[in-house]
Amino acid sequence: MDSERIASVLSEIERRVNKGYFFPIIGPVKGELLYAFTLLARPRLVLELGTGIGYSGLQIARALEPGSRIVTVDEDQENARVALANFRKAGLEDVITVVVDEAGSFLERDTYEYDMIFMDIEKSRYLDLLESCILRLRPGGVLITDNALRPELRRFREAIMKHPKLSSAIIHIEDGVSLSVKKP
Repeated sequence: MDSERIASVLSEIERRVNKGYFFPIIGPVKGELLYAFTLLARPRLVLELGTGIGYSGLQIARALEPGSRIVTVDEDQENARVALANFRKAGLEDVITVVVDEAGSFLERDTYEYDMIFMDIEKSRYLDLLESCILRLRPGGVLITDNALRPELRRFREAIMKHPKLSSAIIHIEDGVSLSVKKP
């Protein structure tokens, strides 16, 4: 993968957001954290729940080894269109598959086992989708969630910290990121 090309698209998205294009992205600080987590996990198959405009997917993609893939799911057709355009600009159309679907419906039908899942969807869905995400993770796989310190995610935080199949930590950066590893 052409990391300079990916970095250029990431910078372009950051400039647009900073100039008033309203779309929430994880931003460069959490983006670097997500990149580092991906480097550590060395995933071959990644599931992203919440494509947005492609910023997080690009951060993940720049850390992937050749032959690795990302499946990214968003229920908003316009988000998917913009993300796909960003992935094409970065030369990643063969690495990232964009699926337009609701995350829960996708997880119900999906049969793949993922090395890493990044969840950044409607926060009210995190707890509802936790078991489905764990089911789709391989042993040793990593579940990363954005916004983990938001007040409305208290029950989700409790669930991942006490879950018998997970070893979890919450990173206190901005509004939080959780990292959970599925136990063997």
